[in-house]
Amino acid sequence: MGKKKWLIMTALLCTFALAAGGCSSKKTNDAAEKSPAAAAAESPAGGEAAKKIEKVYVYANLGNLGVTADVSKPEAIEEVRQAIIDKTGIEVNAIIPPKGSEEDKLNILLASNEKLDIFKGSMALHQSNGAVMPLNDLLDQYGADSKKLWPADWTGGWEALSTNDGKIWGLPEIPPMSGTAVFLREDWMKQLNLPMPTTMDELENVFKTFKEKDPAGNGQTIALMTSYADLNNSLAAGFMDVGYGKWVDADGKVQLPVVHPGYKEFVAKMADWFKKGYIYKESFSMKWEQQIELIKQNRVAGAALWNSAPLGNQSVLQETVPEANYIVADQLQGPKGNTMTMNGNFTSGYMISKNAQNPEGAMKYMNWLQSDLENYMLAFFGIEGKHWKWVDKENKVYEKLNKDYVGELVTAGSFAYTVQFRDVAPSGAPLFSFYKDYLTNPKYSKKIGLFDVEHKFDAKVIAEKVPMLGDITRMIEEQTIKFIMGARPMSEYDSFLQELNKAGMDRWVEVYTEEYNKIKSAK
Repeated sequence: MGKKKWLIMTALLCTFALAAGGCSSKKTNDAAEKSPAAAAAESPAGGEAAKKIEKVYVYANLGNLGVTADVSKPEAIEEVRQAIIDKTGIEVNAIIPPKGSEEDKLNILLASNEKLDIFKGSMALHQSNGAVMPLNDLLDQYGADSKKLWPADWTGGWEALSTNDGKIWGLPEIPPMSGTAVFLREDWMKQLNLPMPTTMDELENVFKTFKEKDPAGNGQTIALMTSYADLNNSLAAGFMDVGYGKWVDADGKVQLPVVHPGYKEFVAKMADWFKKGYIYKESFSMKWEQQIELIKQNRVAGAALWNSAPLGNQSVLQETVPEANYIVADQLQGPKGNTMTMNGNFTSGYMISKNAQNPEGAMKYMNWLQSDLENYMLAFFGIEGKHWKWVDKENKVYEKLNKDYVGELVTAGSFAYTVQFRDVAPSGAPLFSFYKDYLTNPKYSKKIGLFDVEHKFDAKVIAEKVPMLGDITRMIEEQTIKFIMGARPMSEYDSFLQELNKAGMDRWVEVYTEEYNKIKSAK
């Protein structure tokens, strides 16, 4: 699985992206409406209870259907639908997104009179375009459990889905995350009598020892494997007073991280490590698949990477090297403290269409899903004991029994659930532990400088006023890599910053500062 897909899966609640896909059509929607429950409700012979069934139409774009070719058996969908009706009195009708054109189909639905109640949307697109309704009153009346599910210390969830007038437009899905860290082979550290590093000098000594002692053998040990983005997100904050990202200087101007004095120090340290052979020479040109292969080959002693690279492939490595184990260098501190960066707020969440026919039922259904993990498991995985089972119920470890049902009726996914259960597959255990202990924990990371405001910036305005934005970003990456690899001397770093200004960075600063001040004044 490529790095891009892993990142997408994280944005789709990490472990949630597991199930099936399909295509949307009028025939599919008609079939949903003609379910046995619907037929009973519409029939003159239907009982009084059947007539009280509420219909809710869900656009199934949680993400689980887009990463698999499997589809549910119709009878399995009906069985799950009926089980939900029995528990809630709500009949859930799924609109299946066409794979690869999910957004196009959603736009068509929102612009038409077709039935649609719940979908995963974004503040920048759907709220700003008036496609959704505020949820405050619905949450007050029917959403008590949805309010409780989101941990109070996960700041940035509800905030990112709210506007300055206090209106809430969606249920939060993803909290801010710090998913990139320094991972070290614990078994090799014990073998070489290396303590867990707490400073950059101690970490450098670990890499030096890995290189010199060569625990992989035959000169195959990679002391540190990384990439441009992962190196920044795992270590740069240790040299800065904020996380790696845009920040505000003493004059109140928004600046790029490359301008931060601490970042220059960071680049110089990485250049020194590269020169000494600690950073793998192919790090900045490798593909994700190549990184994974080297991990599986028992060559990578240290990795500054997204968590799924070492942890998601550890079980495969252990098939040949049972003692292999990656751990997070969680005591590591740079000259300015924590080295990991916690990114900004996610502005996507579960929304109710402005034209929803049953907004009350939509909120009731989402609240029911978020009131108990068992409810969510029913809609996501199907009937317990038939489609899935608990292998370890106390620790919430489950196993899929078949692919008869792949989750068409689920919605309102939340990372607050992701950290509560996991698949029985061996590869899931290390990742699950990382999610619980590190991914959302501010103890080990620093927030980016614009953590509380950047998600409110007008991306369209910025794109119009800074058309050279992409060129500036590419220039920064290319030249920074040259500095690290020694292709350009650090003595030219200040000249490089002047080159960026000539390329349009001055204009970038001006426009971003305008957006920053606009948000500040609106508070």
